[in-house]
Amino acid sequence: MLSLLQQVALGHIESSPLQVRAAIAAVQYTHAKMAEGGKKEQRQADAQKVAGRFAAAAPPKLVAAGGKKV
Repeated sequence: MLSLLQQVALGHIESSPLQVRAAIAAVQYTHAKMAEGGKKEQRQADAQKVAGRFAAAAPPKLVAAGGKKV
């Protein structure tokens, strides 16, 4: 299906709008999407891998005056 869509886009073959819509629907099941996310998500994932002094610290735990958790 992907090759059909590429051929249509390049103008090598003619197809009906119904055929193009069917090919688009079929491509979703035969070819996986690229991983979503961008630079920010990649940087966050890389930062979580860092160990030692520069690793992200856990957030502080909140405790009320009576010693009960908030």
